Amino acid sequence: MNVPNTITLSRLGITAAVFVCLELAPVAAAHGPAAPGARPVEPALVWAAFVLFLVAAVTDFVDGWLARRWNMVTAFGRVADPFADKVLISGSLVTLLQFPAATVVLTTWYVVVVIAREFLVTAIRGVVEASGRPFPADRLGKWKMVAQCWTVGALLTMTAGATTWVWAAQWGFWISLALTVGSGLNYVWKARDVLFGGAR
Repeated sequence: MNVPNTITLSRLGITAAVFVCLELAPVAAAHGPAAPGARPVEPALVWAAFVLFLVAAVTDFVDGWLARRWNMVTAFGRVADPFADKVLISGSLVTLLQFPAATVVLTTWYVVVVIAREFLVTAIRGVVEASGRPFPADRLGKWKMVAQCWTVGALLTMTAGATTWVWAAQWGFWISLALTVGSGLNYVWKARDVLFGGAR
């Protein structure tokens, strides 16, 4: 277990803290249960989730940079790093669907597309890695991650009450959607020799 891999695993712990903050953020109404979709939110917990999310996102770039700089790229890291990314982004998006402020921009179908792409790429990576060929994230996949982090971050600020960031979430929504679909198709193309080159 080297330093980059330790940082990757720490991202999972930070991600869990993000989810806890978001799950505790909706508070009960002062006079009994509120109407569906109208529960008030504790901004401090959402801002805490935002800060933790940023820390987790930064670790994604730090662990990869260190692994390459120190020549510590491992098979475990190639699996654990994208797995931690998928949990962070997919889990955050699913959790944000409970907040009306976030769903001004965030849609269910967008979340489905993001998760479906991650299932597809994970399956492709498993097949290619099993053939003996490394299949790390490429540049397009990294830009996809940046756009998704931007989008989730903007959605978190909206949920906390900072409506001035709606534009950032809207731009991030469409840019990250294009990169999510495009990078998924790119991975299929890169693995075409393994996926379509022989009998199953």
